[in-house]
Amino acid sequence: MNFIKADQRRYRRVPLELPARIIVNGIDEYDGRLINISPGDLCVMVDAEVVKGDAAVIYVSGLDVIEGRIVRTFPDGFSLSFLLSRRRRNLLTEQLMLRANPNFSAGLADRRTAPRHRAAEQRMVCRLPDGGSLFVRVLDQSVEGVSVESPRKPAVGSAIHIGRQRAVVLRHTPRGFVAVYEQAAKERTSNEAPAPKLRAV
Repeated sequence: MNFIKADQRRYRRVPLELPARIIVNGIDEYDGRLINISPGDLCVMVDAEVVKGDAAVIYVSGLDVIEGRIVRTFPDGFSLSFLLSRRRRNLLTEQLMLRANPNFSAGLADRRTAPRHRAAEQRMVCRLPDGGSLFVRVLDQSVEGVSVESPRKPAVGSAIHIGRQRAVVLRHTPRGFVAVYEQAAKERTSNEAPAPKLRAV
């Protein structure tokens, strides 16, 4: 369902149908169903009398507890804009990345099938989604991914390049971030089925 035009959204919605428990204005509780979600908003189907601006808390199994404000209503549900800290938004983005890329979940979950090797002060250029670039220091790497020390931390889920390798930012670390290589994930699944392109959320 496209209740908000895609070009008006800051984040891409991921179709995801799961049972949801919904509390409105800290008082009224309803059982509903999540329809789609992004790191910034979601849509639920629920039989509830709500109005734009109401506060809501959404409990969805397997995801973080989500708080926000209702920004749009329709006869059988509503859309919610999140009020989340940066840390909780990053966690939710990582959870959605794993759900949006099931064929790459082993790599994205950082369950390594190839050993990581520490790098000796190797510096590489990292190209960012906005076209900018920066130097990062490789801490350890494998054929599947890399951990780097970086002065900036691209958003979790960002498509970047580390050297000549296309990658997706998996998670942040105290010193930088961890990214998984797209090509490595494709090669692991090539013998089973055609691998889809990594989807950012």
